[in-house]
Amino acid sequence: MATLLKWLLGFLLATGLATLALYDNGTLSLVWFDWVIETSLTFALAALIAGFLLVYALVQLTFWIWHVPRNWRRRRQMKRYAKAENRLSKGLMAQETGDWHQAEKHLIATAKYSENGVMHYLAAAKMAHNQGAIDRQKHHIAQAKEAYPHELATIGLVEARLLAKTDAEEALVILAELHRLEPDHKAVLADYAQLLADQQLWSLLATLMPDVKQYQALGKDDLLTLQNRLLAGQLQTAVDLSQAEALWQSLTRGQQVTPSIVAEYVDRKRALADETGLTESLEKALRKHWDERLVYQYGRIELGPAFTRLKHAEKWLKAHPENPVLLLTLGRLACRSQLWGQGRTFLQESLRLQPEIETFHTLAQCYEAEGLDAKAALTYKEAILQLEQKPLSQ
Repeated sequence: MATLLKWLLGFLLATGLATLALYDNGTLSLVWFDWVIETSLTFALAALIAGFLLVYALVQLTFWIWHVPRNWRRRRQMKRYAKAENRLSKGLMAQETGDWHQAEKHLIATAKYSENGVMHYLAAAKMAHNQGAIDRQKHHIAQAKEAYPHELATIGLVEARLLAKTDAEEALVILAELHRLEPDHKAVLADYAQLLADQQLWSLLATLMPDVKQYQALGKDDLLTLQNRLLAGQLQTAVDLSQAEALWQSLTRGQQVTPSIVAEYVDRKRALADETGLTESLEKALRKHWDERLVYQYGRIELGPAFTRLKHAEKWLKAHPENPVLLLTLGRLACRSQLWGQGRTFLQESLRLQPEIETFHTLAQCYEAEGLDAKAALTYKEAILQLEQKPLSQ
C-alpha cells in the first residue's frame, strides 16, 4: 500500500511539472553586474535540479574515494575471516576423524585472523594434548591468553581440564586462581570441586562446598554425589575413633544409609579396632540399598555371633540367589559358625559363578578349620593356578 501511494504522488508531481512547463509563459531574469540572463522559470527549475544532482553525485564520489582504503582493508579482513572459517571447518572435520595432527595444523594456521580465534587456539591445544605434545599445548594456550586477555576464565578452564590428568597440582592452582578472580563462576566452581574430590583433598573441598551450593554450580544429582564423596572421604581420613564417631553422628538419616558413606565408616572403624554397632549399621543400610561392598563387609565383621548374621544374610538369597559376593559372605559366616558343609557349599557355588583368589583362600581356611588339610592344600593349589591364569585371560 505504501509503495502504491509513493508511485501515485510521484505521478502527480511529474504531471504537475509537465503541465507547468507547457503553460508557463513567464520569464526569469538574473542580473549580475553587466550580465543579464533571461530564461523561463521551468528551465531555471530544471537547471537547479540538475545542478543539485550533479553536486550530490560529486559529494558521493568524493566520499567513496575517501573511504576506498578503509573499504579495501575491510574487504581484505572479510576474506581473512572466510579463510579462517574454512580452516576451522577443516580442523573440526579432521578432529572428528581422529586426525589430531591435521586438525591442529588447520586450526592454528589462521587463528590470528579469525573472529573466533580463541576457539582456534583452544581446539588446537586439545589436539596437541591428544598427541602428547605438551609443549605445543602450552604454547597454544599462551597464545590464546595473549590475544584474548578478556577470555581468561574460558582459557583457564580449558587449560585446567587438559592438565587435570597429567599435572593435577598445576590444574588445581589454575582453578584456585580463577575462583579467586571470579568466585561466582559456575563452571570454575564445578571443575574445581570435582578435581578436589578426585585428588581427595577433603578439607579444601569442605571449604569450597558452601560456594558450590550458593551459586548452584552443580545440578541436584551431581551435588548430592559430590556431597556423599566428601562425607565418605572425611570418614576415610578420620584420624581417630572420636573424630569418626563425631562425623557419623552429624550425618542425616539418609546419609547414614548411603552405601558409599556407610562402607567408609565401616572400614575406618575396623581399621581403628572398633566394630561396635557396625552390624546394625550395615543391616540398616542394606534394607534401603542393596550394595555388594556392604554385603562383603558384613561377612568380615568379627564382633558378635556369626550364626545370627548368617541367618540374617540367608534372607537375602531370595532376591539374590546367584550373587557371588553374597555367597562368599554366607560361606564365610557358615564356616565361622562351624557349619562346615554348608559353608563349603556356599563357597564352591561362589567360585562357580566368579572364581576369585579370596574365595579360594576362604574355602581353604574352612577345610583347615575342619581338619581336612589335604583338601585345603589342594584348594591353595587351585588358587595358585587361578592366579597364574588370570593375567592371561585379561
